[in-house]
Amino acid sequence: MSHETIWYSRPRNYGKGSRSCRVCAHTAGLIRKYGLNICRQCFREKSQDIGFIKVSIYYWRQETPLTSVAPVNLLAWLGS
Repeated sequence: MSHETIWYSRPRNYGKGSRSCRVCAHTAGLIRKYGLNICRQCFREKSQDIGFIKVSIYYWRQETPLTSVAPVNLLAWLGS
């Protein structure tokens, strides 16, 4: 058996080796939360297209209770 016949020969059904980025097929730095399965580099490029909004910590309201905490800009954007 040569090196080429045994390279990548074991089954990859679970674990880190079985998952890859759905955009670029990269296996490291994978974001699996919410079923994204996108590497962190592709997430930085595609996050606005997906619908994620970058919010600064300085825009959080201080007077609202913890149950209804929302960013000020997001509340203005939603129209409430």
